[in-house]
Amino acid sequence: MFVLLTNDDGISAEGIQALVAEFSRHHEIAVAAPDRERSASGHAITMDRPLRARPVEQIGLAWAISGTPGDCVKLALSTLLPKRPDLIVSGVNRGPNMGIDVFYSGTVAAALEGLLNGVPAVAVSLASYAADLDYAVAARVARSVAERLYQKSALSRTLLNVNVPYLPQEKIKGVRSTRLASQHYQTAFEARQDPRGHTYYWLVGEPLPEVGAGEDTDIAAVANGFVSITPLGLDLTDFDRLNELRSWSRNTGVL
Repeated sequence: MFVLLTNDDGISAEGIQALVAEFSRHHEIAVAAPDRERSASGHAITMDRPLRARPVEQIGLAWAISGTPGDCVKLALSTLLPKRPDLIVSGVNRGPNMGIDVFYSGTVAAALEGLLNGVPAVAVSLASYAADLDYAVAARVARSVAERLYQKSALSRTLLNVNVPYLPQEKIKGVRSTRLASQHYQTAFEARQDPRGHTYYWLVGEPLPEVGAGEDTDIAAVANGFVSITPLGLDLTDFDRLNELRSWSRNTGVL
């Protein structure tokens, strides 16, 4: 299996280094990752300046790219790679990507870019912000999920969003197939002053408690010690509202 590894924490991040160590022992790999931290960049792509791809020889077939996670995958698939990858694995992210996090996450966006180009993908995150994280267990989970996905031809156009609880492997209770939770964040910015006396704003909002969270959500699974696997798709259509909107076209009050 030929696997493209990427992330949003940057090519020097410990999470992607753990993926390199784990996957390179079993599969052919290439790496295309941002040259710096690009967390929460969503699915942005660069259109206002050129991209630069610096080879990283100590990793092997690898590039540090001066763009977003989406740029990295787009450039790798279209230009840099000698052949099409069988799978894309994005991560291991420092911190979870659950619920509405997926709309902001560069980790998930990199995997989505693969899916947009017809390449199945896995986005994997370690659900902790603790200091000195050990990513080895999450990397092993990522490889296991990737190999299972590769073997399932029916899932050839699939993105799996994987969140791993920060526990020793023997204490992880298992795997749950989940839906996205609906947890939201408090939107708050703290006003601060720079050394020249100019005001700037720093995002400080915290997650809000989820009301009525089901046991089938990603957040609940990880909180209970399970690996969460959520399939994500490209179609954002709200089908519950679509029929209601169709009635608009049957009256003349809109136009």
